[in-house]
Amino acid sequence: MKKFFIVISIIVFIIFLLAFVGRHFYENNIKENYEEQTNNDKNTIIENNESNNVDKPNEEDIEEKNNDYIILDVNEVRIPILMYHSISDSDLNNNLLVPIKEFEAEVKWLKENRFTPMLLDDVLEAYNTGYVPKRPVAITFDDGYADNYTDAYRILNENKMKATFFIITNNTDTDSFYMNSNILKEMKDNGMGIENHTSRHMEFTNISRDEKAMIIQEGIDILKEKLGVDSKFVCYPVGRYDEETIEVEKELGIKAAVTTEPGISSLNDGIYSLKRVRMTPMEIDSFKEIFQEFL
Repeated sequence: MKKFFIVISIIVFIIFLLAFVGRHFYENNIKENYEEQTNNDKNTIIENNESNNVDKPNEEDIEEKNNDYIILDVNEVRIPILMYHSISDSDLNNNLLVPIKEFEAEVKWLKENRFTPMLLDDVLEAYNTGYVPKRPVAITFDDGYADNYTDAYRILNENKMKATFFIITNNTDTDSFYMNSNILKEMKDNGMGIENHTSRHMEFTNISRDEKAMIIQEGIDILKEKLGVDSKFVCYPVGRYDEETIEVEKELGIKAAVTTEPGISSLNDGIYSLKRVRMTPMEIDSFKEIFQEFL
């Protein structure tokens, strides 16, 4: 019996000894793993912070942007879409030609008075959400004249403004009177919008449904092929369109279209019939009058 108790005591001692050693090993292992994981987490946090510091927008810029925007009911959003054609001093009697100095003064005034330039995607977003700049402006050009690059684009760049250029795509790469693909690529890469003024500038009200679809689709295809642009907006040649034109646009995935009908654009006009302000030679005071409701 005595031997039995001795054996039991030895077994119990061994069990306690193993338990103690095992616990000590387990705790050390847990500690090492914890320290390793903590160091890894610290490194990850540092790496993420460094990465975030590279991409993080300037807080002042964010605050400034938030201060420049408001939220309205979508039906109350109004955006002046300016319609230019040529920026040139070549013919002062032609109302489609705005003199270079006048255009420069207009763009500078917009910048100095904190107007936010919008592309067509920005305009559409504002009409979908009601989130709109307090002082909005969408600058557009029709046809694709060469002076849109040599003078308009230069002035816009100098003032950190942007605009949308509606291109008659069959005129691209034909002669020096119109912009070429290389010019348009440069403008696109520097933040300008390049959109569809159709391939042949035919009046929609004078052609068949199939022809409507053809000249819109050709414009889409050429902009994609030559510039890599996925154009989803249309500018009506001579400003003319009909209900059939709108039906075709919807079928082709066009998001919105602009007209030559005068006025400040609004969702109430219809997203496929947005009004624009026709730009002609004018004194700077007349230009300012366009924007009175936003000042």
